[in-house]
Amino acid sequence: MAKSDLSDEYFNRSYKTVAGTDYERKPVCYGLFARKPGRLCGVGDVVQLIERCCAGPVTVRGRSDGYEYGSGEVVLTIEGPFGQLVTLETGWLGVLSLSAAAWNMGRIVEAAGDVQVIDMSARHYPPELIPRIALAAVVGGAGGTSTRAGHAEVQARYGVGGDKIQIGNEPPREFKLFGSIPHALNALYEGSSIESTAAYHQRCPEVPLSVLIDFEGRERDICSQAVSRFGRELHAVRMDTAANRIHQGGHEKPTRTLEMRILSRVEDRPTAMAALERYGFGPGVTIELVYAIRDLLDSLGAKSTRILVSSGFDLEKVRAFRACKAPMDGIGTGSWVDFAVFTSDILRVHEQGQWVSRCKVGRAEELHEPPDLPTLLQKTVD
Repeated sequence: MAKSDLSDEYFNRSYKTVAGTDYERKPVCYGLFARKPGRLCGVGDVVQLIERCCAGPVTVRGRSDGYEYGSGEVVLTIEGPFGQLVTLETGWLGVLSLSAAAWNMGRIVEAAGDVQVIDMSARHYPPELIPRIALAAVVGGAGGTSTRAGHAEVQARYGVGGDKIQIGNEPPREFKLFGSIPHALNALYEGSSIESTAAYHQRCPEVPLSVLIDFEGRERDICSQAVSRFGRELHAVRMDTAANRIHQGGHEKPTRTLEMRILSRVEDRPTAMAALERYGFGPGVTIELVYAIRDLLDSLGAKSTRILVSSGFDLEKVRAFRACKAPMDGIGTGSWVDFAVFTSDILRVHEQGQWVSRCKVGRAEELHEPPDLPTLLQKTVD
């Protein structure tokens, strides 16, 4: 490929250097790797980039989306004429960058166990990144996302019908578009979480009815009102209590009763005790709050009503709540996106009929290139 405005300029100048010479056509083999572990996301984009921009011959070998790689592991190799590949390096490294986000989501999903995890990160990033972040979410194992653009991108890439998706050889699973009720709607309806929910449900009856119970600062009261108003229709209550406020009826310091109740149920008491110390009591969405609302729902006969939590649920917080067996059914999180720093170097050049190892001194010692990388693309000359 010739010059690109999106390529690092030294690659453009490298192309200018070799254009029209034998070096432009010399076959090379790039190896792509990262120095930190991750979960591959964006391999299809790399393949599409090569297929679209290269006349061939070119061969791409490597792992697929969802593969968990180690530090220094070569996950993709790209063989082809130097002149066709040199200006593409910036692009193929960039599209793999969300492999770190997929890795983070995977760890959160693993920590959450049977509790569903939903991507709610869209508001934290430029709009043009939303579809790609949703792809990282699904590769990491999330059960859904909060934007139509993200959901549509996932279905276009991995959809197998309905809300079902499939990544590689994994079993098909659901990936849904989620949206309950924002605080903004509660504010509009005279500050009433109940009335905003009623209006929302009237216009969006296909969406499972859920009530956001923290807006008025009376979580227990609003939960009781929700059960009374909506009865069996009440699918879920969501808690997003502000980080500077203790929930209604909550405690700033640990209570012995709840501590003993939790510690009597868990296998790893030291981990649970540390979790209670950090997230058990005080302001925000706490372990105490989840237990209190579950107990209240059960006492009101709403045992099938689910509990959804959001607000700061990164890996540490998810692990803490799970360590204490907090009775939650769904987690909304925006605290997981990160970007991997991928590198690619020429590992070999083809000279006098054979491949010759040639990379900068010290690089070969830090890399591991698997001998069995599957072929993802083999393109002959157009």
